[in-house]
Amino acid sequence: MGRQRADAEALAVASWPEISRERRRELTRFLASCGVRARRIALFDQALTHSSYAFEHGLPGDNERLEFLGDSLISFFVAFWLFEARPHSQEGVLSKQRATLVSRALLGRRARDMGLGPPLRVGRGDARSAINQRPTLLGSALEALVGAVFIELGLEAARDFVLREIAVPLQADIEKVDYQDHKSLLQELVQKRLHRTPEYETISEFGPEHEKRFIIRVLINGREYGLGEGQRKKDAANQAARKAYERLVKEEKETKGK
Repeated sequence: MGRQRADAEALAVASWPEISRERRRELTRFLASCGVRARRIALFDQALTHSSYAFEHGLPGDNERLEFLGDSLISFFVAFWLFEARPHSQEGVLSKQRATLVSRALLGRRARDMGLGPPLRVGRGDARSAINQRPTLLGSALEALVGAVFIELGLEAARDFVLREIAVPLQADIEKVDYQDHKSLLQELVQKRLHRTPEYETISEFGPEHEKRFIIRVLINGREYGLGEGQRKKDAANQAARKAYERLVKEEKETKGK
């Protein structure tokens, strides 16, 4: 494995152009913030180089092959982590949890929180449209970064990186209130109390196509009970459901207190 990794590393960086001192400092600072010490910075330069930038500057490669590798590594490490951490969970539950943690959208959020956006190089047109802040593209770059960590530092270091920087922080985020399934909670409460089903209505869409946002409201008996906003309809609806659920619970407590 060590010999194969060394050969892959040599192949990846052999034809990569010389890195400027400023770029080297930028990458070194970013990697240090993630707990990564790299000997060959060119590999990480490639991991954080989008195909649009590579095309414009005639570079010999981009981060897509490293993304392919990192995607598989993240899925494997997260699966084994969940397997060990949840010995009583069934296969279906584990699969759902893994799918959530390795989703491109969540990886993109985590990459943004890690500060991966600024060192990610994209083409001039994409830079003007702030494409390096898009969750899906950031998620892809984070996958490429994991691939580079594996090639540079090995399997154990890559596993530690994925768990420390991705799996554990994302799991903590998922367990926060905004990630809970409030649509199911609201539906159960409304059916129990009113024998009805909440209705969701998209009342607004705005923003450019790659950064579109949605505003959705939830109606109960034709009355608006909650309003939510998000980059995905699912997130906006869940936020609206949370507000409606909290409102109904509050009303129920006030009624009992009278």
